[in-house]
Amino acid sequence: MAMSLIQACRSLALSTWLLSFCFVHLLCLDFTVAEKEEWYTAFVNITYAEPAPDPGAGAAGGGGTTAELHTEKTECGRYGEHSPKQDARGEVVMASSAHDRLACDPNTKFAAPAHGKNWIALIPKGNCTYRDKIRNAFLQNASAVVIFNVGSNTNETITMSHAGVEDIVAIMIPEPKGKEIVSLLERNITVTMYITIGTRNLQKYVSRTSVVFVSISFIVLMIISLAWLVFYYIQRFRYANARDRNQRRLGDAAKKAISKLQVRTIKKGDKETEPDFDNCAVCIEGYKPNDVVRILPCR
Repeated sequence: MAMSLIQACRSLALSTWLLSFCFVHLLCLDFTVAEKEEWYTAFVNITYAEPAPDPGAGAAGGGGTTAELHTEKTECGRYGEHSPKQDARGEVVMASSAHDRLACDPNTKFAAPAHGKNWIALIPKGNCTYRDKIRNAFLQNASAVVIFNVGSNTNETITMSHAGVEDIVAIMIPEPKGKEIVSLLERNITVTMYITIGTRNLQKYVSRTSVVFVSISFIVLMIISLAWLVFYYIQRFRYANARDRNQRRLGDAAKKAISKLQVRTIKKGDKETEPDFDNCAVCIEGYKPNDVVRILPCR
């Protein structure tokens, strides 16, 4: 009965442990699949004409300059979370006033080109949310917004969140690229930018909520396992003690029963010493004088 109880408890605890393990494993898989981020890189193609000295004009005795056309294309941009994933083209402009470069004020004016040409707002990061910067440029009919990183980790870009402003292309570029374009604009060089879709990326990660939940589940699993081990060894110890007590009780009862048997000493001439008498039923030997024997009852 005791062994059946222990085996039943062991089977129940093992089944609980396996079910808990499978449950936690499925939860981990579910959270891993659910918590993922999809983001797109952006190719940034800038074209500008940088003035250069004209060697021919200098040799003729007069000074002159020529425009040297430059084109640079790099996959350094990253689309915003709520930005349309589409191409955009236009002339790059900044805020008209150096004081409003961060574009946090809704009244910020941009140096937009005349004649309704497409233009792209270039804004540094900082002082307000990405949503505010993008919205302020969008309200002034910008074709796209480019925000460049400033501060720590300047070569990194993130997926900007700008919920509510989802009808305009918005990307982030690293600080070196942003400062390069700012330098060109400050020299009154016209810069045209063409933004195209780059690589689709799928990044899986585990959120803090899932980590806490899985950790609690793991702790519960360990508690169940520990409780099963403690219960198993307690039951095993109790069973071993009960078995030892039973063996001692049986041994004591046997000794007590043996001590109650009639004792007799064999003497010379007793019938047990005759050659034809049966041997001892216990030791399978013949009786000899002075042997002390116990007489076993018939029943």
